[in-house]
Amino acid sequence: MFPPNPDFSITILSQTQLLKMVVELTRHITTLFNFSAPEAQKISLAIDEAVTNVIKHSYSNNSDQKITIEYFLAPGGVKIRIFYQGLPPEIIDEEVNIGKMIKKKKKGGLGVKLMKTIMDSVEYKTINGKNCCEMIKWQKTI
Repeated sequence: MFPPNPDFSITILSQTQLLKMVVELTRHITTLFNFSAPEAQKISLAIDEAVTNVIKHSYSNNSDQKITIEYFLAPGGVKIRIFYQGLPPEIIDEEVNIGKMIKKKKKGGLGVKLMKTIMDSVEYKTINGKNCCEMIKWQKTI
């Protein structure tokens, strides 16, 4: 299915100004690999959410930490892994009640839900002592 080693990888510092570069790179790679422009845009949004979560929550906006993003390409799909050292995320699988969040004026909590809506698979795990967010997206067949 996916190759054992990434087809492409990049390591960035945990700085929000680098998010646009990661988003554009993801869009470019997925478009080159035959995802439609709207699908590539959605995948880029999921990566933006995931990397933003790492910067804000795992690294507490500390701008000198490393984040490595790996892209694995296979016929009809892409797997993206985001590696980081910071705090692991607290994943709550309960449904997000947007009305309740608005009522309580609570912000956040929608990023992982959004990622899971866009991608076919979103999984958090530890690989070689590092936190990893692994996301997979398959092309839609008509």
